[in-house]
Amino acid sequence: MTRDTLHALGMSAGYGTTDIIEQISCSFSPGTFTGIIGPNGSGKTTLLRALSRALPCSGLLTLNDKPVSAYTAAELGMVLGFVPQDEERPFSYSVMQVVLMARYLRTSRFAALSPADYERSRTALRQTGTADLENRSIKTLSGGEWQRVLIARALAQDTRVLLLDEPTSHLDLGHQSEILTLLRHLSDEGSTIIAVFHDLNLAALFCDRLILIRNGRVAGDGTPAQVLTPQTIREAYGADVVTARHPATGRTYLMPMTGTDRTTNERLSEGIHVICGGGTGSDLLHFLARRAFSLSTGILATNDSDHSAATALDIPCIALPPFTPMSEETLDELATALSRASHVIITHHPIGTGNLPVIRALEGIDPKKIILHLPEGTNIASCDFTGGVAARILEEALVAGARCAPTFTEILVHISKKIHDKPEEL
Repeated sequence: MTRDTLHALGMSAGYGTTDIIEQISCSFSPGTFTGIIGPNGSGKTTLLRALSRALPCSGLLTLNDKPVSAYTAAELGMVLGFVPQDEERPFSYSVMQVVLMARYLRTSRFAALSPADYERSRTALRQTGTADLENRSIKTLSGGEWQRVLIARALAQDTRVLLLDEPTSHLDLGHQSEILTLLRHLSDEGSTIIAVFHDLNLAALFCDRLILIRNGRVAGDGTPAQVLTPQTIREAYGADVVTARHPATGRTYLMPMTGTDRTTNERLSEGIHVICGGGTGSDLLHFLARRAFSLSTGILATNDSDHSAATALDIPCIALPPFTPMSEETLDELATALSRASHVIITHHPIGTGNLPVIRALEGIDPKKIILHLPEGTNIASCDFTGGVAARILEEALVAGARCAPTFTEILVHISKKIHDKPEEL
């Protein structure tokens, strides 16, 4: 196995007779920055402490192909560093004295520290922005200052494997960025960095890989984009989020959704299909998603902003590459989605010959399922660029029982009315 690789196989650990983490298997390689995430009480810190040998564990745990249990404390301290969330400060040591403690691992038993040891410690202080605290008593430090000193001590230890338990929990925004940029730089230089995070956006921004712990077991392991999906976050945290790719960094980021009301959705056996395009559906998709309706949308081009909104909201979307004709297979997929939907909402979007087949597909469903979103000041004809074909189909649907709604609230009223009209299905 590659040098500086930490490997766990079937690892379980806990406190007393109770295991908090169970049967966890994972490996951590040089040049990677791994974030361990999960809800409160899931076992994140327990996993990190077990990996550092601060907590006994069962199963197999190796570092450099050698069982961690076979290392002496001094030997392990030469290759693995551990930064706790906090640490007691019973004595009035100076900051420099605390950081110098890391250098004693690299000296002979009764030898004095060398000028190089002092210089390495001062470098660690500079790296963490604490050089000006060198002579301060640790008892006078704020929580954030103390946290950075603990990180400086670990850096002065000069290990290639570094484990950190919530390294930014006490830090302000500026220092969070500085510390995580430093850890990112160390991993780029070949160190193995493993850290516990509560802030998922920070983890997604700086880590190559995330391990999601839920109920003491691995519930997700992969890149931030692979792990931080709306469904995964909902299952692990019980929270609804929107995920997107940040335009500046290209990284996945999360936005919590507020005001979710699941009561209506729990009474719907089918979902809602939204026919939109050109950005006319984005706000509506967000509006309905916040109310936890089961949604689908399409057919949409992959460069359409409505497609981007559906992707961010984790809404199933029938999609095609830009300027690609609609195939029979794609139209069959649309027909299936329309037949299964309890409601079909059509936004006021441009309809031309390219997307006319989507409107024609409405002729095969119950018009009473259809809701046309026509904001004040608009009409069906104003979005028709098919020589009147699309307008005729939609107008005939209205005559046959489709409904028109100028606002999102009225759309919601129509949806709720249909639910209440069918008490036998509730």
